[in-house]
This record gives sequence, structure tokens and C-alpha cells, in this order.
Amino acid sequence: MDKALEHLLATIAQMKREKDDTKNNEDVIKVSDTVSVAASVYETVRNTLEYDEEHLLRRNAIRRILKRSMIEGPTGEMAGKLVRELIWAKYMPNASVPTNMIDKVAGILEKYKFMFGILEPESPEGQKVYTWLLDVLSVEIEYVLGPPCIDEALASYAYQELKKRVEWQTQVISESDRELQLYIAIHRSVLKSNLATLRYRILTLYYPNWRKAKPGDHVVKEISMNLVKVIDSVEGQILHHAQDSVFRFVRRHGIVFHLLSDIAKDNPDAFAQAIQGKDVASIDTAISKAAQERYNTFRKKLTRTVFRAAVFLLLTKSILAILVEYPYELLILRSTDYLPLMINILFPPLLLAVVGLTVRIPKTKNTEKVLEELHGLLGFGDDFTLIFKRKMQWTKGAIWWIFNSLYLSVWLVTISLIAWMLRVGLDFNALSIIFFIFFLSLVAYFGLRIRNTRRELIVIDVSRGFFGSISDILFLPIVRAGRWVALRAPKVNIFLFFFDFIIEAPFKAAIGIIESWLAFLREKREEI
Repeated sequence: MDKALEHLLATIAQMKREKDDTKNNEDVIKVSDTVSVAASVYETVRNTLEYDEEHLLRRNAIRRILKRSMIEGPTGEMAGKLVRELIWAKYMPNASVPTNMIDKVAGILEKYKFMFGILEPESPEGQKVYTWLLDVLSVEIEYVLGPPCIDEALASYAYQELKKRVEWQTQVISESDRELQLYIAIHRSVLKSNLATLRYRILTLYYPNWRKAKPGDHVVKEISMNLVKVIDSVEGQILHHAQDSVFRFVRRHGIVFHLLSDIAKDNPDAFAQAIQGKDVASIDTAISKAAQERYNTFRKKLTRTVFRAAVFLLLTKSILAILVEYPYELLILRSTDYLPLMINILFPPLLLAVVGLTVRIPKTKNTEKVLEELHGLLGFGDDFTLIFKRKMQWTKGAIWWIFNSLYLSVWLVTISLIAWMLRVGLDFNALSIIFFIFFLSLVAYFGLRIRNTRRELIVIDVSRGFFGSISDILFLPIVRAGRWVALRAPKVNIFLFFFDFIIEAPFKAAIGIIESWLAFLREKREEI
């Protein structure tokens, strides 16, 4: 058996044993169940306004708490507040987190305190470094609260297996950068690491001693004195011009490693015995069952994501209609037509629901391809080679001008046709048409992004077909326009800003006061 696979199975077995071991004698942190319900409801409502992977929600909450605390005051006090808030919000179980966890978090905060202290917060560079450090700090605390040992072992196994099978047929990635680009792509595709997580992972790759470093250690001083250079080096690899291509290349095979991990987690010892005994039938049955569970989970997650996005769109569009469209019709046009108003409110969420919920996965063929690759990984079947090469870019010559001119013409014709139909057929005014096209492009872009999440499950090539090609010709320019708007739109979500800076601070302060009051009453009751 491959050493990386042995390490993965051993890690899974060890984590299962540690989970089963109960430590009844350890002092744990307890919070009031009453305030915990209130805090968890708040987090649920807030998280519906922010589209992000569920495994990143706790990390995001840690970052919000740290940002609100502004990395000031005694680190022990801040650590205690952070851990208690996470337990309030049910990101960590009540009466299960040992009290010494606060000391561990305080040690991490102390390590970063010097670096935050030397920043110039008013300068653009200082803001950039502050944001970067806050990302890295939140991930390191997340890793201490819940060490991702299995994830690290799975990524290591995927890296070792893919590294020896990838054939690089490209000159756009230097040989010195290829392994690191593969490493980053694996963490993005297999572990779904976001930008903050990647920053921490690359930092610890450059400085392996950082995780266990103490505030006064040499590595802390070295990074502090060269912080801008370190950040530029890390960002240069994460934002490498070919990274997205490598990511898409690796993503097609991520499901193979996910399914292997799924059945290994179920029973690592039995899986190891099946590999040793070359029990292909048992492994295939387990993989097929795990694949079906993944498909079902994807469908449930997709439905939940579409629902959240549709509610957010409905809320946003209703507010815009009340604040902008309705006053415009009433005060400028001196008339009100409720049909365009209602269409503009209801059409974006309904379109998103149709685009998102019509996703299909070719389950049988895809599972067969997964089994074929898995047999190659485990030595049960023919090995395989994966060839990476960049697709031809239309960046030079007359053909570039021809294609882009045609692309722009299709976009203009499509927009003009939609505007004409809205004006003549539904009597939309100019502002309503602008809002309709604006939200149409955004919904088309985000709907396509939601549909593309199925690529995390699909190994086989899926043909677009005739109607798919026609839709690309007609609607891809609109999708690209939506992407352009989304990337250049203000980064501040007004609703999240309202929650994070207007509601959250006083709400969490009130919860703290209520918990203290309940503890006081409990103490007085015990005195009777």
C-alpha cells in the first residue's frame, strides 16, 4: 500500500479513536443554553445573507469577532471572549470545550500581537497587511479549535498521487513553480480552501515552524521584519496567472479522492484490509454507495443554496423597488404601473431557481469513470496519465478582433432585443429596463456559478449539445456582463454591513450581560 494512503488511513483511525475517548475529568467551558439559542439564531439569519461554503462559516465568524475586537486588550481576555462567542453561536459544542483552549488561543493572539502593533493602519499598505494578517490569524485559530488532520492527510495523498501522474505540456508554468501550483490547486479543489486558508497554508509551507512558534521565537521576528516580502511571495503563488487553469484541471479528479476518503472514514481498518486482499467488489460497492450519497447531498445543498440566494435577491430587489423604482414612477413619470414593478421583483429569484434547480448529473457514467480512476490509484487496474496544457488563447492577430467584434455585436443585439420586448410588450420605463437587464446579467452569472458546482462531482466530459451551443451564443455575453459587474461591484454588502457593524456588537454585548445576570441569579439561588 502507498505510504501516503497508509498515513491517511492511520490518521482517520486515530481521529476516530480520539473522538470516541471521553474525557470526563477535564474542566470544560459552559454557557447558558438560553443565550446560546439567541446567538445561534442570529448567526443563522446572518449567514443566509452571505454565500459561502458551510465549512468556512466558523472561520468567518472567528474573523468577524477578531475584527470587532480590533486585536486590542489582554490576549487572555480576548481569547476567552472569542471562544465563548463561538460556543454561544453553536460553532463549538457547549460543555465540551476544555478551558485550556482559551490559553492556546491566547498564545496565538500573543504571537500576532507584535505584527499588528507595527502596522500603519492609515496607509493603503497597512490596510492590506492588516487584512492579510487577520485572514491568517483566523485560520490558525480555526485549526487549533479543530485540527484538520484528516484533511491534511487527504491533501497529501492526493498531491503524491497526482504529482507522479501529471505530464506538464506547457511553458507558462516554470518547472520550479509546478509542484506548488499543483499543491494550491489540490487544496482549492479537494479541500475547498478559500483565499484566507490558502494564505495560511502557503505561509506554513514556507515556514514549517510557524505553527508551533512562540511569541519571541526567531521565526516570528523574521516574518515580522520581512512581512511585506512574505505577503508578496505568498500572494504571487496564489494569484499565479495559470492557477485557475491548474485548479480546473485538478477539480475534475477531486471527487475520486473525496469518495476514497468517505469510505475510509466509515471503516479505515476494513478499507485497508480490502486493499490488501484486493477485494475489488467490496470497494466498488462501497464507492458506488458513497457516490450516490454525494449526489444526494449535492442536490440538497444545491436546493438550500438556491433558496438562500433567491431570498436574498427578493429582499434586495424589493428594497430597490421601494426606494428607487416606485418613487421614480410616482415623482418623475407621475404614473405607476405595478406590472413591471412586480416582474422586476419576482423575475430574478424565479430565474435563479430555474437555472439552479435544473442541474443534472450523469450518475451512472460518472461513477463508472470514478471507479476506473480509483482502480488505477489503488493498483487494481490500468494506471493513467493526466496531461496538463493551456488552451489556445485568442489574444493576437486579426482573428482576435473578428471574434471580439462578433461577441460584442451579439451582446448588443441581445440587450437591444430584450429592451425592445420589455418596452413594447410590457410597457417598462427606462429605469425599469435598466434594473431588469442589470439583475438579469447578475442572476445569469450567479446561476451559472451555482450550476458549475456540479463540476466538483463530474469526472467525465459532458457535451453541451446543440441547444447548449445556441444558449452560449445568445446568453454567454450576458453572463460575462454579470461577471464584470460582480467583480467590480462594491465589496461591501449593505445587509452584512448592517448586521456586522450595527447589530452584532451591541447584540453580543447584550448576550454577555444576560449570561452574567443568569449566572448571578444561579449563584443566589444556590445560596438559598
